[in-house]
Order: sequence, then structure tokens, then C-alpha cells
Amino acid sequence: MLRLSSPITEAPRVGPAKARLLKKLQITYIRDLLYTFPRRYDDFSHVTPIQSLELGRQMTVKARIKSVKSHWGFQGRRRVLRIFVELEDETGVLQVTWYNLRFLEKQLQGGREIYVAGTVEQYKGKDQTIAFAMRSPALEFTDSGSERLHTAAITPIYPETSGVTSRFIRYQVKRLLPLIQSIPEYLPEDIIKRNKLMGIHEAIQTVHFPEDQDTLAAAQRRLRFDELFFLQLAALVRRQHLQKADAPSLGISDKKLQQVVKTLPFTLTGAQQEALQEIRQDLEHPHPMNRLLQGDVGAGKSAVALLAAHIALSAGYKVLYLAPTEILARQQALSFTEGLPAYAVHLLVGSLRKTQKQSIKSLLVEPGPVCVVGTHALLQEDVVGRGIGLVIVDEQHRFGVGQRQALTHVQEEQEPHLLSMTATPIPRTLNLTVYGDLDVSVLDELPPGRKPIKTKIITPTARDEAILHVLEELHNGHQAYVIAPLVEQSDRLELKSAKQAYEEMQRLFPGIAVGLMHGQLASEEKESVMKNFAVGAIQLLVSTSVVEVGVNVPNATAMIIEGAERFGLAQLHQFRGRIGRGAQQSYCYLFPTTDTAAKSKRLRVLEQTNDGFKIAEEDLQLRGPGEVYGVSQSGFGDLKVASLLDYETIKLARTEAQSILKSDPELETYLILRKKVEQKNLQTHFE
Repeated sequence: MLRLSSPITEAPRVGPAKARLLKKLQITYIRDLLYTFPRRYDDFSHVTPIQSLELGRQMTVKARIKSVKSHWGFQGRRRVLRIFVELEDETGVLQVTWYNLRFLEKQLQGGREIYVAGTVEQYKGKDQTIAFAMRSPALEFTDSGSERLHTAAITPIYPETSGVTSRFIRYQVKRLLPLIQSIPEYLPEDIIKRNKLMGIHEAIQTVHFPEDQDTLAAAQRRLRFDELFFLQLAALVRRQHLQKADAPSLGISDKKLQQVVKTLPFTLTGAQQEALQEIRQDLEHPHPMNRLLQGDVGAGKSAVALLAAHIALSAGYKVLYLAPTEILARQQALSFTEGLPAYAVHLLVGSLRKTQKQSIKSLLVEPGPVCVVGTHALLQEDVVGRGIGLVIVDEQHRFGVGQRQALTHVQEEQEPHLLSMTATPIPRTLNLTVYGDLDVSVLDELPPGRKPIKTKIITPTARDEAILHVLEELHNGHQAYVIAPLVEQSDRLELKSAKQAYEEMQRLFPGIAVGLMHGQLASEEKESVMKNFAVGAIQLLVSTSVVEVGVNVPNATAMIIEGAERFGLAQLHQFRGRIGRGAQQSYCYLFPTTDTAAKSKRLRVLEQTNDGFKIAEEDLQLRGPGEVYGVSQSGFGDLKVASLLDYETIKLARTEAQSILKSDPELETYLILRKKVEQKNLQTHFE
């Protein structure tokens, strides 16, 4: 007896080979199939007479078979069967062609009535007469006695893969749809009534086989609400759990904090001061802080993180700092060593010798304050600690929920406070959903004296002028970057590699010290290159994306980005943020590979604004949140109908989730909701 939990191999016409293909679409069980929702619809619901067809439109025709001809031909070296059919109704004739469907020849008998649905084209006969035509349209026979699935209806188009067509999925879903009756209605009745939502059974059936556009919209609204509601509920339960957990209370006097602030080589901006106070108040509470510090490139997140680390260390606790790259980890370790002279700061990265790693790990279980800055090496299972008061995660969207949780569970006693940071400004929709369990501090103010970076798209024929200007900047005593998308030349991609660019810059700029940086260099070489660039011994640094975040050289005033169209908008903005960190005017030149690429909307956005929030919103529209913020690796990649840009539904779902948890924090009267939340969260957060 088929159930929703039955393997997909128990469905009709699904053997082991077909099951392997369906697995590529994440369909392993019957439930997965019914929850594979259409990615779009072809509206074939209106049947049109042949004479009223319109070129270029997708339309449905009901007509009789007038004649059938077939012949074998060649398409390149491949032998192809073409079936030519003339269809007629009372108004005209339609020419239809199908390819390689041998079984169809026997079924296409003269006088038989059929539906065809497809894109209307033009056909020119040998006698120069012009008629309407369709190539490989969907087909159904009127005398089959079955309900229309592929024509004469709003037809669902599903995600497909080689060997699995939308036609096949439609057939399977239609047969298996009655099984959805076993799904309980999990939303409380008052939420359904208050928000005028469709019932779950009707919604799933309608989203697969809608009768009209209005009921389809209502079904999609219900499913969108569901997905966002459970995201909200799961986030709020995680937040609720944190508010109950124990954490060390890390206090510091105003006098002590101001003494440290005065040692900084700059004055804190108003936004930095406000963020620092928010973090300070959180650290004083005996429950774990879970705060996201977001700010544009160059807004000074590292300075705030340094002061937060000082608060924890001065209270006698340890600090862990997780960085996404070894270059950034090394730079932050150096910065913290200089900024926290009273405390030991150690670097833990994968390239260290085993004995060095063990020595640093042992410090985490010994008493006393210590700061360890590291990369993924901090996430190893053998990293355990005692007295860890604060965990800082830099560029936190690069780490999944599981990785961040692993870092905060390195000790069995109290949970440490967590400060996450990102230089990718996050729109309000994502603050409510993906990061709904975090408090947010925003650095929306750049340090005084900074000038907006001038950005210009340079077509391939206009490169010389930009290169001459970069040379001028170098001769004036400044430094510059050249960013390339590849380390070495590729046979497949016509892009300039970092090694090619390095050789080219050495030729173009004789007498200028040129350095090369990429991920394949040994750790010692990377460190040497970055040190030399930081002190000015290297004037022009040619690099791949390894310098995307964290590199801070205030004397760098110019940047060339080769193959600029190959990078995402947020990534380009991060690159650009490596310059403009001093008081001098800075310039960013985007070098696309072709004139066509130079017209890219993404590049034009970067040329027009330095505002990271505007850029983040635009990037979100162009690429979607999954790519921009790594939400798929954070456990939020399972949205099938909803969008993380749908602010109104997100807000509504959050309000309803808050209301339920206020009346029943443990969801004791909502056992189905509780089970779903436990599945959504990586661990149970209920008593």
C-alpha cells in the first residue's frame, strides 16, 4: 500500500534506473514528488480556432488529423525520423512536426481528433503558401477518456533532468495526488481564518493542477506562507532557547573601556560607538549574545570586534575569532596582537605543524584569558575549551548554521557569546528570516575624511588610458591592485589569469615593484607578499579573489579588475573596498572581456553607486539570496514556492509565529508544529 513515506520505486513506471534520475531532482520518496512544485506554467486553458492563432504565442488547438507523412533524414550525422501531420478544423489548417516518436505514427490516424499545445510558428509550403505550424507540441487524444493533463489546461512545468520530463512528472503526480489526504492540517484554524488561507490539501492539489489563475494564486499564497512561517518559527525558537541558556556575564567599567578606545589610532564613528554599546550591554547579560554586526566595506567592523574581544579578555575569559581565509586570519591575528598588547593572541590555521596546533589547542583548556584567531581549523572536533566567553565569526555568511553552532559548543559549561560580522549589507527581508534569531547592529557610517571611490567601466579598446592613470598613481607614491578571475590561463575561458596579468604589469611598469598573490602559494609566501605590500615594498599587487575581504592598505588608491563580468556584484564591491581606505581619492577600473560584457547591468550598478545597501538589494534581485548570502548552506535552501524577498509575507508569518510562541512557548498544544520545528532546527530547543 503506497504511503507518502514509500520509496519512489514503488510508484508506477518507476524502476531503479528512473529512480536514479529522479534522485538528481531530490526525489527519493513519494512525498518528495508531491512536494516538487512547478517552476512555471504554460497557460493552454483557452482552446483557439486555427485561423485565430497568433505567431510566437503558446496556444492550444483542438482539430482533426487530415494527413500524416513521415520520413527518415539526417541531422548532422544523426538519423532522425520526422512525422509531418496536417490538422484541420472548421477555420483552417495547422502543420505539426514531431521528431523520433516512432510509436506516435500508429496512433495518428486520419479523422482522429486531438489537442495540441505549443508555440505558434509559420510554415512555408512548396507552393509558397504560408500556414500556421507547431514543432513538437504537447499532444492528447480527445477520445482517450482521461482528464487533460498536458493540453487545454494551465499546464505545470516542473524541474527536469535528462530522462525525466514534465510530462512524466505530471502523470505521476496525478496518480499519486490522493495520498495528500493523509497530511494533517498543521496550521491552527484561527491562523487560516484570520489570513484567509486555503486548506493544505486544496493548496497542494491546486498548485499542481490549477483550474484558473485566481485559485493558483491563492494556493501559492498558502504554500509561501507555510514555508516562511516555519522559517520564522524555527528562528524564534532558537532565539528563545538562547535567552534561556547560561552565559558568562562580561562586564567592564567605563574608565577601562575608554582607556582602550583612546589607544586606537583613530576616532570611533557614531555608528561604531552605538554598536559597541549594544554589544557591551549584551555581554553583561547572563544569557548568550547572538548579534550580527553588519556594515559596508571599510566601515570599521574589525575595530568594534577588537573592543568586544578586549571586554571578554579583561573579564578573564577566552576569545575565538573565526575568519574565512588564512590571509584574513593572519592579518587579524597581527591586528589583535597590536591592539591587545596585554593579552596573548595566537593563530590557528591548517598550514601549521601538528605540534604547533596541539600547543595552541592546549591553551584553550588551561585557565586564563587568551585569544585564538583561526580558519576552519577552529572547527575541528578536537578543539575543546574552558572559559570561552566570546566567539567572533567574520564574514559569517560563508559558514553554515552547523559550523557556527559547532564553534559555540566547544565547551560543555556555559555557552559563549556570539558576535557575527558581515561586510555584505543584508536587506530587511533577510534580517527577518535567515538571520531572524540574531539581534542586528548596523555600521552605516564611514570614517571621516574618506572620499567616494570613482568607478568606471573600461571597454577593451579604452584600456590604455586607465593603465596610464594607474601608473600615474604609482609614480605619486601610492599603491594599486590588479584582480584576475583565474590563477592560470584556461583553454576554455578567454580570461586573463593572474600569472598573465603579473607578466603584463611587469612589462608595462618597469621600475615598479610588482607582486603576485593567489591561493596556490604556500602560507609563508602569502604572508611574505602581504607583509611587503602592507609596508609598501610591493607597489602593485596582482591577485586572485583571495584579497576579497579584510586586506587593509590605506595607501592603495587604484584597482583594475580583469574579467569583471565574471564576478558577482557583492564580490566586486568587496574588491573595490580594498581601496579608498585613506584620505586620497581612489579609482576602480572594471575591465570586461568584451564590449557586450561592458554593457552588463551588474557592472553599471557598481559604476553608479558606492552604497553597499543599494548594491546588496540589486544583487539580491539579480542573483537571488541563495547565491548572495549562502543561505542554502545555512539550512534555508529548501524554499520551493516562497521568496526571501517577499517582505509582506515574511512580516505576516513572523507576527503569527510570535503570537503562537507567546501563548505556548513550548508548543505543547501544537505538537505537529513542534515536530516540524525540531526537523527545521539542527537540534531540539524544547525542554
